[in-house]
Amino acid sequence: MARRLVAVVPALLGVSVVIFVMIRVLPGDPLATLLGAQGSNPADRAILARTLGFDEPMPLQYLHWLGRLLTGDLGFSYVRHYAVGELIGAAIGRTAVLAGAGAVIGLVTGIGLGTAAAFRPGRLLDRAVSALAITGMSVPSFWLGILLIILFSATLQWLPASGMAELADGPADFLAHLIMPALANAAITIGLTARTTRSSLIETYGEDFVYTLRAKGLSDAQILRHVAKNAAPAILTMIGLQVGYLLGGSVLVETIFAWPGLGNLIYTAILARDLILIQSSLLVIAVTFILLNLVVDMLQIVVNPRVRRLASA
Repeated sequence: MARRLVAVVPALLGVSVVIFVMIRVLPGDPLATLLGAQGSNPADRAILARTLGFDEPMPLQYLHWLGRLLTGDLGFSYVRHYAVGELIGAAIGRTAVLAGAGAVIGLVTGIGLGTAAAFRPGRLLDRAVSALAITGMSVPSFWLGILLIILFSATLQWLPASGMAELADGPADFLAHLIMPALANAAITIGLTARTTRSSLIETYGEDFVYTLRAKGLSDAQILRHVAKNAAPAILTMIGLQVGYLLGGSVLVETIFAWPGLGNLIYTAILARDLILIQSSLLVIAVTFILLNLVVDMLQIVVNPRVRRLASA
């Protein structure tokens, strides 16, 4: 676990360098966007560039940015005239709600379907689950979101087409706004989780220790408990990746449903050329993704004795 923690530090530094450089080499002129009609005035451009630190060499800009990050300062959005940390703090909570709902739907459904298919490989249920998994992975989330809006909002008028309701407004209204974007987000997770769970369980069921357990007279439920423990590392890895995807990959879904989360915040920041907000938002997503995978690595060490032995070798 200590080695995993130490390995996170260069990963975080590498991600920060990549994001900083990518934002700086994007085409376009952010100073002209901020200055508006005064964008061609050299004196105004020089003052704004000095204020934002754009007149410094890029390595020095990065070091100053990194120093502010280490103190918890994510910068200031001169487009929105608001602290970036407060904007991201409000948006990431809403994204976490949407990602959490999508994760619960996707992981619970996917693990259940994958487990059911592994019990009857090659049978009708297995083929149906495989077809459903391929469909879920193939359908773009934004396209599914549009279909859900057409069906449940425009045609049946059961659910609101966009926006987010607070839990204080009532659980029914909160769930009515949440269910469609959560389903659109969960489709790919259901497919990947079902396929990974099925393949991991079937592969583990074919190992020699399972035949030994059957010879000892263990029930199917007891055997499944041992099999699930040995198949857990692959499933946990996939779960970590999917939760990270749900947190960072819902830009289109949030935009379609006007969900005021981090994805929607990044989208509007891109339209406004708000580089400081884009840069900090991407960094928050990347850091969250890395930390989630660190948690998954530690869970694998705890769950599987073989992983513990390999990690300590």
